[in-house]
Amino acid sequence: MKKKTKKILIILLFTILFLSASFIIFIGKNVFDGFSNIVTREETIKNRNTYYEKSYKEFKKLNDVKEIKIESSKFNHHIPAILVRKENNQDLAILIHGLGGTKESMTHQAKVFLDLGFDVLIPDQRNSGDNISKYNTFGVLESFDILDCLNYAKSIYDGKILLFGESAGGAGALIAASRDDSLISYLILDCPVSDANKMMEKELKKIEEKEGVPVSFMRFSGDIYTRIKLGYSFSDFDTTKWIKESNFRKPTLFINSQIDKVTPYQMAVDIFDSLPGDKKELKTIKDYGHAELAREDSKVFKKIISGFLEKYK
Repeated sequence: MKKKTKKILIILLFTILFLSASFIIFIGKNVFDGFSNIVTREETIKNRNTYYEKSYKEFKKLNDVKEIKIESSKFNHHIPAILVRKENNQDLAILIHGLGGTKESMTHQAKVFLDLGFDVLIPDQRNSGDNISKYNTFGVLESFDILDCLNYAKSIYDGKILLFGESAGGAGALIAASRDDSLISYLILDCPVSDANKMMEKELKKIEEKEGVPVSFMRFSGDIYTRIKLGYSFSDFDTTKWIKESNFRKPTLFINSQIDKVTPYQMAVDIFDSLPGDKKELKTIKDYGHAELAREDSKVFKKIISGFLEKYK
């Protein structure tokens, strides 16, 4: 009788463990699917065709634009990009777009850098535009594509290389620079994401209010699923952690906005404060929102960048 009772208890225990693990995986997958496909590739193509097609066509008429593909050194995909050259330019700027954007959405920034003496390389980020690689990861996996772009740039340029990142593209640029800054001369971050966990927290709280699943449990489950699926944890979304653990000391310019509702003012400040050394500047915009300065007032955008470059030339 005792043996039978013990057997029943063991079966019951394993059943509870199995059901618990299944529930963790179920919740974890839903959290993962939510953040890793926060903006679908189809949506970015729609944005490109709706908002940027006209300006990009005009940009192509006025500039020497070459469409290229850079092979990923770590994953099984190619990185679609455009290379824009201007006569007498010796240096190169790599421009990284944010979530929802594509290489075609960066023409305003490209014009400024072309005028400042930089040719321009603009890739499509993961899960965006013509880049078919899966998952948005707030810069963690995107940083490897950015490093491949840096290596490609160095193979065809002897001059300085400037890395520019906008919003979530800023997070990817910062993580790439933290992994390896050897090819970077300057880093410029426009309204960068400092820690995507803060953005995720807001979305999970909405789900908690609607479905009753605790935020802490969703984070726990999502983190476990992400570790198993892609090999990194939610703590890797924190760019301040990356910069603190790196040897990055290159001249860095931060641009942020007091009225930014996507990546609030404090995000750039958090990264700025985490970056060691004194080769850094923070410029705060009062009148324009999230990463809008280049599009709304290119003269001010150009003045800020040219002043920074002049100081650290």
